[in-house]
Amino acid sequence: MRNHRTSFILVSSILLVSLTLRAQAEVITLTSDTFSDKIKEKDTAWFVKFCVPWCKHCKNLGTLWDDLGKVMEGEDEIEIGEVDCATSKPVCSKVDIHSYPTFKLFYDGEEVARYQGIRDVESLKTFVLDEAGKAAEKGQLDNDKEL
Repeated sequence: MRNHRTSFILVSSILLVSLTLRAQAEVITLTSDTFSDKIKEKDTAWFVKFCVPWCKHCKNLGTLWDDLGKVMEGEDEIEIGEVDCATSKPVCSKVDIHSYPTFKLFYDGEEVARYQGIRDVESLKTFVLDEAGKAAEKGQLDNDKEL
């Protein structure tokens, strides 16, 4: 009986750790080393939040970005990312970030839209799905012209 209880506790602990890691994985932290390569991924839209730790408006977002990441999980070719402009200043300078938070959508390495709407999960989700769809259509049209 004791072995079963120990096994159960071990399996439960492993499951809890894996679920915790999974819940945190929907939003990908981008850095100076990873940003350019990630946003250039073929046929992939990246919706990126640019913030700094000391910004009260960024702090007021609370779990909004993580919640969006969870809602968007499973959407093909759409990734949710974030950049800490305090530690990745070159990235933020390169993409012209001057206020926080800033939300931008990138597709195939190009900035295609900037979000300035209501800050709730449903509005953000609608925006990213619409804009990513437009960018994908435009990308397909551009590819067809090249053929």
